[in-house]
Amino acid sequence: MTTTPHRTTAPPTSRVLGHLALYYRPGEEAAARTLFTDLGCELVDNGPRPGDDGFCSAVVDGATANHHDNVVYLARMGEAQWELEQRVAELLGGPAGADFHARMVEWPESAPHVGLKYASLDDLEAAVLAVEGHAAPGGPLEGKVTVSRFRARPGLDPDTDARMATSPVFADDDRPAFGDHIVQVFVRTPIFGALTSATTIELDYAFPPFHDQVPTFGR
Repeated sequence: MTTTPHRTTAPPTSRVLGHLALYYRPGEEAAARTLFTDLGCELVDNGPRPGDDGFCSAVVDGATANHHDNVVYLARMGEAQWELEQRVAELLGGPAGADFHARMVEWPESAPHVGLKYASLDDLEAAVLAVEGHAAPGGPLEGKVTVSRFRARPGLDPDTDARMATSPVFADDDRPAFGDHIVQVFVRTPIFGALTSATTIELDYAFPPFHDQVPTFGR
């Protein structure tokens, strides 16, 4: 069991995104835990029967954790949802589903998704390499994830261009991100079924110039 010290903080002055609740398909607990560990989250087994109930909290940022904000809850999918998910899967196996999946390869940001923002490009790159490593043949995520990478737009900042050229994740990619001064990685997975935004998890990092103005997006 992983534990994270509880930190007492002042109540928020406005609003924050508190948590995301994800329910994994039958048999996918290990894959779900592997994926969020790869993404840099700390797993805390704090359900009613720790280690046996299939529930855990994935703390997005352990250094600032208060166990109420910035949390992803992982739990077993209920029978009613699983029955519905199987019917949805049948529909997605047809032509309309094939067209949708093809569009997601080219335009992954155009469907519901959830995003994780990294304060360090190194940390984002480490997460991508961990996911891709576990998705290799024989790994716990084999056949369970696909990764699409979009590098920072070239020609806007020489330091960013130099960093992209040496990146272990983005150096060989030529598709540009959907905004200036950012990188984006989209991890698609069936682990949590089709009835959730987490069929796609977006990993983001923003270079300092991004914060100098209100961003505009598009390609």
